[in-house]
Amino acid sequence: MKNLSLGINAILAIAISVLFYFQFANKAPEARKNTVDSAVVDSVSATLKIAYINQDSLLLNYSLIEDLEAELEVERKKSERRVKTRTATLEKEVETMAMEFQRKYEELERQGATMNEALRNMKMQELQSMQTSAQEFSMAAEQDVMALQDKEQRRLLNKEAEGTLEVNKRMKEFIKEYNAEYDFSFVLAYSNQAGGILYGHPALDITKDVVDGLNDIYDAEKAAEAAEAEKE
Repeated sequence: MKNLSLGINAILAIAISVLFYFQFANKAPEARKNTVDSAVVDSVSATLKIAYINQDSLLLNYSLIEDLEAELEVERKKSERRVKTRTATLEKEVETMAMEFQRKYEELERQGATMNEALRNMKMQELQSMQTSAQEFSMAAEQDVMALQDKEQRRLLNKEAEGTLEVNKRMKEFIKEYNAEYDFSFVLAYSNQAGGILYGHPALDITKDVVDGLNDIYDAEKAAEAAEAEKE
């Protein structure tokens, strides 16, 4: 009986193994679902058109960038003058306080021996008060200059950022209009200094078209402004 029971259990184990094999072994793995439409990908790839702009050349040849950099340099010099003027004014005040302290100190040295104790103590307290005031003013002056420097730096950074936004805005607007004729799928930015594009075929380089077009627009705007200024 015991051997029979073991034999039946062995047969059942084999049967269960066979059932699992037929149930799962022949089942193909479920395909991963993609959200990308293959037909659309094939269609776009077949008609894919790419161009690029050399940013280095754009930075060197776009007149607006040259003018913005010139304006920024003027503002930098103004900021430097503001900081220097404020520093000189505060230094002059500190110097005046130091000279007054020195005068009072020398006066006490000369006349101290002839003063009574109460008057001498009063003069010494006056000197200590002047010294404390001078030290506090000097610290406040240093903080004042640092605050002005930070303010001017933020102002320059904001102006620089505004210029960058203006250039990008004009460039995108022009490329959108330019691309109406050529229908590029992508217009990439290429730079010898940095960027993800390691090589660009010269035939795909539209930098000259873009720079010339941007300069034509900018030159026309400047001419219109000059004409308007003459009327006034």
